[in-house]
Amino acid sequence: MLSKRILAIGDDLTAFQFAKKFMQNASADVSYAMSVKEALNLLLSSEYCLVIMCIQSFEKHNAEIIRLIRETSPLPIMAIVPKLSVSEKISLFHAGINAYLEQSVNISICVAQANSLIQLYLDAKKADNKIYPLVFETELIINPIYRHVIIGGEPLELTRTEFDLLYYMASHPSQIFTRQQLYRQIWGDDLGINGENTVRSHIGNLYKKLADVGKNYIQNSRGVGYKFLPPTGKK
Repeated sequence: MLSKRILAIGDDLTAFQFAKKFMQNASADVSYAMSVKEALNLLLSSEYCLVIMCIQSFEKHNAEIIRLIRETSPLPIMAIVPKLSVSEKISLFHAGINAYLEQSVNISICVAQANSLIQLYLDAKKADNKIYPLVFETELIINPIYRHVIIGGEPLELTRTEFDLLYYMASHPSQIFTRQQLYRQIWGDDLGINGENTVRSHIGNLYKKLADVGKNYIQNSRGVGYKFLPPTGKK
């Protein structure tokens, strides 16, 4: 089993104190972040299997932080919270947490809950190697779980087919794909009479949407096919 690496996030010393206490009670390597920027940098530069949000009071920005983390990573998120109302707890679930525990809970229960979430995540990871988002530095994030594309921190709206084309080509940077290869991969069939026009049309729409935000990730290799050129390189 992979070593358990956990990221604890809090806006004061709570995250640090919790991380220290958690390490004393579990076989885990716990990092901590005291800002959203620091948390995202850690998520993009290291591999974790759980995020723990240490929330002191319910505020709208906490839900926004959770949504941002959820768009960046498929990791399970557990919130350690004060006594909250039912509507506040529901808001956190809608934002993307997988579980919550109140701050007064015994640390052993917290460890058990964390281990359960980690095991579910690792099992899913083994079952589906597409669970990971593609992260190209901090410029481009393609998340197959939530079908989100984030460019420079802003979401890009794509159709289902456009997303599938982008994700597939981005999974193989700089590799040239013929229209027949793309049609077989995305539509699951051989290139028919209208297949070539279908691929050309969807690639054209994807190219335009990327061009509208100043990006040219999709390149046309004339007479051969298409390829994805990453911004700088995948982490």
